[in-house]
Parts: sequence; structure tokens; C-alpha cells
Amino acid sequence: MYSSSNYLQLSFGFSKLNSYFCRNLAKKGVKFMILEFCVSNYLSIKDELKISFVATALKDVLTESNDMITVPDTGLFVLRSAVIYGANASGKSNVLKAIAFYRRFITDSFKNSQAGEAIDVENFRLNTTSMDEPTTMEATFIVEGFTYRYGFEVDSKAVRAEWLYQRTNKKRAKEVEIFYRTEEETTVHQKSSLLIELVNKKMVRDNALLLSTGAQFNEPIAVSILQWLNDMHVIFGNDEERLWKQAIKSMDDENLRLRITNFAKYADLGIDSIVKTDNRIVSTHRQYDDEGKETNSVAFSFSSNESEGTIKYFSLSYPIIDALDNGKLLVIDELNSKLHPLLVRKIIGLFNSAKTNPKGAQLLFTTHDTFLLSAGMFRRDQIWFTQKNSFGSTEAYSLVEYKVRSNTPFERDYLLGKYGATPIIGEMERVFNMEE
Repeated sequence: MYSSSNYLQLSFGFSKLNSYFCRNLAKKGVKFMILEFCVSNYLSIKDELKISFVATALKDVLTESNDMITVPDTGLFVLRSAVIYGANASGKSNVLKAIAFYRRFITDSFKNSQAGEAIDVENFRLNTTSMDEPTTMEATFIVEGFTYRYGFEVDSKAVRAEWLYQRTNKKRAKEVEIFYRTEEETTVHQKSSLLIELVNKKMVRDNALLLSTGAQFNEPIAVSILQWLNDMHVIFGNDEERLWKQAIKSMDDENLRLRITNFAKYADLGIDSIVKTDNRIVSTHRQYDDEGKETNSVAFSFSSNESEGTIKYFSLSYPIIDALDNGKLLVIDELNSKLHPLLVRKIIGLFNSAKTNPKGAQLLFTTHDTFLLSAGMFRRDQIWFTQKNSFGSTEAYSLVEYKVRSNTPFERDYLLGKYGATPIIGEMERVFNMEE
């Protein structure tokens, strides 16, 4: 089980930060935030890997365009975005896949499986010991005014352990154990007659989580946590069809349709309007005569005639707007794929600013776009790297671990290999030297 000591140390360590950069959680209506995610023994990840949104006590000068969220009465400052860099096959996408599994297993383990069914978890297979050990995942997050630390250990056969802790968002508040489950027994420490009843009546299957089971029976804490997880957007490259269907559905709301259309206009995509016709998306473009006078509008089938980049941007419009409107977590693998660097920069800016992100939405994404490292977009504690060690296991670390100034040319130094997480490219030319 992961320790919360590091989180607690970070939570109360920077009271001297300028209040100008603080945004009151309650006043802004922020209800849900992720603070930290840990995983071990999953896909290419063997040892504990941690991604944190808890800001560190940097002396970097912040600007209004990249401020932080503060949790009232705690001294805790939370980042609005984080980015993961790494070479191909370094495991950066696997970090996001771990988050996706964490979300899916919690929300679906009770309702979408039957007793005795295998759990589709895949552990680290390049070590003889880890192959026989469970996968461990844990997240620390804020839901409706409380901080929770929830995790589990699971293999293909059963849930081997599960735990949930809660504390109030006040300085020096103690963490309280709600329940702790092992293969042998489950102890519910905080008064919850429903959870106690589920345990005593043995209503929790071996391949299902107590939290997931409790939510199905309307246990209040479990319901609120699952609501946060269900609202989370997790997007991978193979989600194009799902995103497209979601985009089509979003066009049924006229106000949302107009906002998505404007979102496209501001991106300089050449689109005048976007409408839904017979369950198809149609874009219109202005038509001009030889003298440059506007004569008409021409309709195009969006999916057939618009570029792949335009289609992706359109498909991402709803998750972006929904996240910013409602303070949700948006997780995207390869955000830069098919999109111009300036568009990507603008999207990140929408999340980093309290003006466009008053409800504390958070963005976590992977990318190869090093332009972002030179654009003044991120604090050092927002930048993460992944690389594999000599045993094929993915490791993650933050740029904050390097003692460099905020005005350091991060892009240049990264490409020079000063931070690691870059490919070691061999002599490809030899492949084409037919004389050898």
C-alpha cells in the first residue's frame, strides 16, 4: 500500500506563496480535483510510478496565464495541467492506460462482471517475480470538500486488497480510515451501516470492488467518487469512432453547437458553420467569385471533406468545453497528433488560466511536441518524463528534480538529452549500406 507521507509533506509546505496566484476553491465552485496517482506492476511499469498535481514550492515567477488552484484552509496548491514527455515505447501512454484502468475497474467491476470472471489486468511481464504479483493502483483526490486516498491490489483472479481513507480539507487534519479490505477480512472503521451490511452479508464478489458495490447500493461516499470518475474524459488515439459519435450527439444542443462552431472559427479552420443533418455533420464554407466577392455558402460532408486535423479538433471540442465548463479531468494521449502546435498551445492555455478555467478543470496529456517546452507554458513541476531502465521498466520523474532556472531553454536541453527520456538512435544508415 502506498504511503501518504509525501503527499502530506507537500500539502502544507508553501504558505509563503503570493496570494495573488491563489484561487479560492469554494468560491470558484471547484468540487473535484486529482492530486496524485500511483501505480506499480502494470504493463511496462514495474516499480511504483507517481504523477502528482500538487504544486511544489518553486521560486519561479508565475503569471496570470498559468496560476494555481488553492484548497481553502489547507495551504495546498494544485496544478491545472501536466504534460508527460518520453521516447517512443518509453511507457508514457501506459501511465494514461493505468489511469483509464483505474477509472474503468472502479466504475464497472460490479455491474459489468459476473462471479468467477477473470479481471482483464495485465501486470509487468519482464520480471519473474512481478508476473505472479498483483497490480497496485492508488489515487489521492478531492471530492465534494473531502480529500480521499483510495487504492486496490488486483490480479486476474481477484481483488487482493482495497482501502479508502478520508480527511477534511483543513491544516493538520488527520486521515481517517473508512475501510480496509484483504483476502481474509474487511474492516469498516467509519460508521457506514450500508458498507457494513454489504460486508457482513458477503455481497462483495472476489472480482469486484467494495467501493463499486457500495455505489450500486447508493452509499453516499462511493456514489460521489464514482460520479467524479464517470465524468472524467480519457482519450486515446483509437477512440476516434467513440469521440465522433459523442461529437454528433453534442450537436443536438443548440447552444453547444454554436459554441463548437465558434471554437472551430477561432481556430482558423475556414469553417463558417457546423450543423447536424440526418445524423451527419455538415460544414459550410464561404464561396467567392473571381473578384473576391462572397456569393454563396457551400456545404461539405464533415467526415469526408474536412482534414484529419480538423476532424480531430472538432471531436475534441466537446470534451474540452465540457471539462472547462464543469471542472472535470481531461486525459489525452498524444494531444499534439494531427494538430498544429499553436492550437495545442492555445488549448493548454485555456486550462492554465483561471479566467477560462474558473472551476478548476485539469488537463493531463502526453506529447512529443517540444515547442511547448520553449513557449513558457509550464512550471517545472508540470513537466514529467518517462523512460525505461535497463530492465525494461518505465520510470517517471519531474523536471522539478533538476535544479534549473525558469528561464532555462528546456526544449534545447531536453533535445540534447540533459533530462533523459529521449530515444538513443543508432546508425540507421547501416541498414541501407548494401556493401556490409
